[in-house]
Amino acid sequence: MSPGYDSARSILASAAECGTLELDGPEEIAAGSVATWRLVYTAGSRGIAEGGSLTLFTECDSDWGKPQSTDPSAQNYISFTAPEHVTVFASVPNQNTMKLSVVSGSLSAGDSISISLGDTTHGSDGTRSQTFYESQRYFLCEVDAEGEGDGRVLETRPVVRIVGGDIGMLDVVAPPDVDMSQSFTIAVKASDRWGNPAQGFRGKIGLESSGVVLPVGQVEFDGSESGVIEVPGCRVAEPGILRVVATHGESGLTGTSNPIEASESPITERLFWGDPHSGQVADPHKIADYYSHARDVARLDFAGFQRNDSAHSTAAHRIQQEQENSFHQPGRFVPLPGFEWSAHLEWGGHHNVYFRRFDQPMKRWRGAASLGEPGESDLPHVRDLHNYYRGTDTLITPHVGGQHADLQWHDPELEPALEVVSTHGTFEWFLRESIERGYRMGFVGGNDCHTGRPGDDRPGHQLRRYAKGGLTGIYASELSLEAVLDAIRRRRCYATTGVRIRADSSVNGRPMGEEFTTTDLPEVSVSAAGTAPLEKVDIYRGLDLVHTEQIFPRRSGSKVRLTWSGASRMSSYSGIVWKGVIRVKGSEVDAIRTLRFDSPRSTFSLTDDGGIEFYSWTCGYTSGLEIELARPDAATISVAFDSSLVIGEKFGGHGETGPRRMALAEADSGTLKVRFDDLGERALSLEMGHVDRRVSIERCPEPGRLDAAVSIVDDVPKPGFNPYWARITQLDQEVAWLSPVFVDYAAP
Repeated sequence: MSPGYDSARSILASAAECGTLELDGPEEIAAGSVATWRLVYTAGSRGIAEGGSLTLFTECDSDWGKPQSTDPSAQNYISFTAPEHVTVFASVPNQNTMKLSVVSGSLSAGDSISISLGDTTHGSDGTRSQTFYESQRYFLCEVDAEGEGDGRVLETRPVVRIVGGDIGMLDVVAPPDVDMSQSFTIAVKASDRWGNPAQGFRGKIGLESSGVVLPVGQVEFDGSESGVIEVPGCRVAEPGILRVVATHGESGLTGTSNPIEASESPITERLFWGDPHSGQVADPHKIADYYSHARDVARLDFAGFQRNDSAHSTAAHRIQQEQENSFHQPGRFVPLPGFEWSAHLEWGGHHNVYFRRFDQPMKRWRGAASLGEPGESDLPHVRDLHNYYRGTDTLITPHVGGQHADLQWHDPELEPALEVVSTHGTFEWFLRESIERGYRMGFVGGNDCHTGRPGDDRPGHQLRRYAKGGLTGIYASELSLEAVLDAIRRRRCYATTGVRIRADSSVNGRPMGEEFTTTDLPEVSVSAAGTAPLEKVDIYRGLDLVHTEQIFPRRSGSKVRLTWSGASRMSSYSGIVWKGVIRVKGSEVDAIRTLRFDSPRSTFSLTDDGGIEFYSWTCGYTSGLEIELARPDAATISVAFDSSLVIGEKFGGHGETGPRRMALAEADSGTLKVRFDDLGERALSLEMGHVDRRVSIERCPEPGRLDAAVSIVDDVPKPGFNPYWARITQLDQEVAWLSPVFVDYAAP
């Protein structure tokens, strides 16, 4: 594990005593690009004795290329030089840390060790920088001069600025609800392939809409906007669901806004978007950047900074509180004050804690003695957490993160909702477990990211992240701290895989989240306005699927869709790695399109003999390929695949303590073979059992409607308590989960 770094509490080592660290290389680099840096450590007056060490690390959970020393011609190759009288061994425990141990001789004051990151001498093209932008990416150095385990972090901290790269995505963010009598502002976002703002982008973006009157037909980026341009003075010409489309002619990129509902009548309840769970940023002085991204780049209405309590000092939490107050602007942006209570599974697992007031103290699972101040104490079990906050205005949401929450312990007064999607993956099994236990909980989504990008996070090359982050939509009368948390408490909330699908549901006219008793047959209504063409709406009574409404008009006559989905286990770090080859006989392949290739590890390529090899990392969500065939009537498609299950086990003591390491366990292999003409109106699936693991093949659904309204009557309801909930799926496999309406059906 990397040495901890918390600039709010660390006593930094002086340069005169412990030495300095200097950096030679680019001061600024585009995220995910390749370069070479040289770090030079010069010993101070203490020197480094035989048995001592220096450890280079970063304070963030970076996906910087892992240093390697086995292949000088490959990326991320490292080399180092030390004085002739000193023998130094190097070890790289993870991609964020490199340790240099003095095993013979010693360093005296003024002696230097030089480390080359991305040494190009023997053909390497350098080292890959992290894929997320950051104004200050530190190279930190901890010196343990005597080898006694009392390392101190140097006060000199070389820094590199990571900026967004070239434009790779285009988006428009608009208010979800607008009054026809008032003007409003939209934001045009240019992002790089990693989800960062394309800060240096220059170019013209065209704007058009059939229902929104725009003050300009295009906007021009000159590189000073940091990837986002606001367009004020927009108005709607007609009521209904409207959208704005942006186009970059040079690259061919297009982006469509989130659905805008224009209303002629007064709007009593508006839709707001937020990320209640992110903020795993180690340096508290970067919290301002975190909230700036949430408000100004991601264009969220609310966001929570949820740092793991056992890594968050009281001094750092105080800085967090200052920023929460500073960014609090009711009506524009609302920070959600709180923290992540991060117990190990046997003590209850991970839970997000939210306060309805600012400047409330943090009560950790563990760490008061080392991170707190005199008088602070811990809450060692989730029962203690519940007991401490019961009767207060606190709100708690269990989630699946570094550990999953154990739902056998639940307090309905405090826990109105649970998180079902994040950068860790999609966890519908968690949702289902809450229903199976009879809990009355709504659904929320978040990012749970370490990259400081609430609302926009992507996994990059991080081993513990497999998906884009999720979002939470809430319905509230106003944008205020009280209203946001009250909407979650009332379960007027829903989760998405990160896109702003507009959706709502009701049963017998009672809105999402409500509880009521009735003798009438339940009539379930679901409305959806997508960010892409819709595929289906699934309606559930508890764990039973009672209706699927197909939204797409027909299946393709020339395209086949191969998908894979599922999780390795009902726990944290539960991804699956899929590897296989697709072969088509009787037809050429005209085009291939990816579905939910969220991780850069997910790729496909063509083989010399015309096959399509795929390699995909997923967790809980559906990923796959759409393949267009030149002569579908003569085509036979065969698939052969292997899979591996991601596990995150601990390797300290008897395996019960850290460090935690990601590993792959060999799992299912399989084959599919089918003629295109034999594919009918449904998918053919190879089921592999546990946690919805399957591979499916079908004729592609054709794009159709973006909006839908579905209403059904449950003719055979079950007497007693029934949660009715819906899942909305788009053709691009983005999903929304609507919190239930809880119906107590009293049979006549």
